[in-house]
Order: sequence, then C-alpha cells, then structure tokens
Amino acid sequence: MGAGNRPNFFRRPFGPGWALVGDAGVHKDPITAQGITDAFRDAELLARALDAGFSGRMPLDTALRGYEYRRNEALKPLYDFIVDHAAMEPFDPAFQDVLAAMRGNQDAVNRFFGVIQNTVPWDEFFSPKNLSALMGLTDPDLPAEPELADAH
Repeated sequence: MGAGNRPNFFRRPFGPGWALVGDAGVHKDPITAQGITDAFRDAELLARALDAGFSGRMPLDTALRGYEYRRNEALKPLYDFIVDHAAMEPFDPAFQDVLAAMRGNQDAVNRFFGVIQNTVPWDEFFSPKNLSALMGLTDPDLPAEPELADAH
C-alpha cells in the first residue's frame, strides 16, 4: 500500500536452468528500499547452493531447495513487518512502546535500522532478552540465568 496497490508475494526461486534473486523472487512494498540488500543476500545463498550442487556434495535440486528455505527463513519476519506497516497505519501499541524505548538510545536505533537493512538478525533484535533490556526491564549486563553458588 505504501507505493500504491502492488501485490506482495514469494516466488519459487529456481527451476530447470534458471534461478531468481532479490525482487525477482520476492516482491514486497519498496518502502524500506530493501531490494538490493535482498539481492546481495540471495546471490550469496544461491552461489553456495550452486557450488554444493555442481561440486557433487549434494544433488542440485536439494541444494536449490535449501537456498529457497534459507532465503525464506531470512526474509519472512522483515517481509511481514514491511507488508504490515507499508499501509502507513499506526503501529500497534506494543511496537510503539519499543519505538519509544529507543528514543535517545542511538545504539538501539542503529540496531533497529540494522534489522531493516538485514545487518542485524530479526530474531536477535526482537529476542525477549534484548527487548527486556531495551524496555528497562532487565540489566543487559547480567547473565540470562543466575549463577548458583556451590554448596560445599
């Protein structure tokens, strides 16, 4: 919706004698200018799959199915985010709380934009541990699990 009424979709990224990367394989609203980043990531994943298939380490079809899986796994959370927010509707209250918590925290802002540009993994930024620290619910320097003293 952000760039007009354009469809958002995933395509199967390979077939006999051809393969797709970037926007050719997945179309989503261009609001985040994500296309070239996706194309570079996909080209790297595809190159690894082709190497595995052509070298005989695995059947080419298996390697290409692996490429499709890894592409989808890397892209799906951000794809959903972009599709949900490209309509320019207000963010849900929980996400507004995350944005408010980043105010004045340049490191958090940089990491969030790293998520948008695929340099910070979605699952890392939106992990319960990171969100808890960002929201001030936990101390980010404390271990996730308390260490228990040995009872000797």
